[in-house]
Amino acid sequence: MASLSLLQIANYLIPIIVIPFIVRSLGVETVGKVSYAQNIIQYFTILITFGFDYSATRQIAIYKDNHEKVKEIFWSVIWTKVLLLIIAFIIFLGISMFYGRIQEDMPLYLSLFMVNIGFTFFPAWLFQGFEDMKTMAIINFLIKLFGTGLSVFFVTSPDDYLIYASMPSIAYAVFGFYAFFYVIKKYDLRHANVTKESIIEQNRLTLPIFLNTFFTTFYTIANLTILGLFPSVGDDVLGYYSGAHKIIMCILMVTSMPIHIAVFPSISRKFEESKKDGLDYFKKMAKYIILASIAISILSFLFSPLLVKILLGNEFLQSIPLLRVFSCLPFLVITASLCTVQGLYGLGFQQYAPFVGLSVGIVCVLLNLWLIPVYGMYGAAYSWIIAQALEIIISGGIVYIKSKHL
Repeated sequence: MASLSLLQIANYLIPIIVIPFIVRSLGVETVGKVSYAQNIIQYFTILITFGFDYSATRQIAIYKDNHEKVKEIFWSVIWTKVLLLIIAFIIFLGISMFYGRIQEDMPLYLSLFMVNIGFTFFPAWLFQGFEDMKTMAIINFLIKLFGTGLSVFFVTSPDDYLIYASMPSIAYAVFGFYAFFYVIKKYDLRHANVTKESIIEQNRLTLPIFLNTFFTTFYTIANLTILGLFPSVGDDVLGYYSGAHKIIMCILMVTSMPIHIAVFPSISRKFEESKKDGLDYFKKMAKYIILASIAISILSFLFSPLLVKILLGNEFLQSIPLLRVFSCLPFLVITASLCTVQGLYGLGFQQYAPFVGLSVGIVCVLLNLWLIPVYGMYGAAYSWIIAQALEIIISGGIVYIKSKHL
């Protein structure tokens, strides 16, 4: 976990370094416009990834010594994701016919949508299942370097926003295909008899996780989506919200992602070997993870003004109070993921996950519709925070109750 954390810090250090140059070149309103478009495209990325980062990771971790089974899982997942990419593009075209924001800037949305080609073929779940974290992190680093890092040299004014949007898509596609052929060669995955039944089985295992991932990610990104639906909210407000959101997401990626990626395969194996040993291991890890998340939230609150001024500049000073509101999220997000991903999935109770996500998602949408007209962008932030707290209560409660019967 420590080595992966160092690689992840380097991986996300590039976007953090780039932010000051990009926001100063694009300006508040253009940042708001591009961020909102990225927000919309995220829904299609969720559909294409389909929860395989968890279900397929778990399957590979369990069957890593069964070469034929690994090949069957690999190709079942790849063909499913290709089909989902086609479906996502058809849905995108359908929505674009009715949604004014997309019609007004179709080249921007198309440029951003193409990032999903990379997500389709980049087998992050295979790297995680084999615990080949170093290779995965290095490829991610290269994607960020060429997709985001080089933006500093090419984006110099608001008119360059299409270049900024296109570069990550190109980088993800190029390195996604590279990773795809790399794992085929390294793990000898060239030939496999993929049956209709194996694809259906993978989808059956993944569907509950996909639904929960969709719902939980939905109430993470729906706040900005709903905020942009109100006519009174301009691109400048979206820019202030997006600025604070970018910083807190960088903090979450640097801190929470290494924990989840490193711990999930080992917890899955522990639970597979013995429910009791797995639960003991889960409790042991939970103590350290929760304490670390509290410390991260405190530091985020204290350094909010400095982070905004350095990363975003004086034009984004209105993002400081919002970032301080967001500062409790490292604790909430990491703990919620611990309860849901490590707890429910590890124990094999993923069938409860969609109901947790649906319940929290509905509450989040209703809160946004209620709080945004009253508190503006702060209402969107409050909705996200309350939703994360509710997920901890529900998922943590299920894990606690079910663990009593092991």
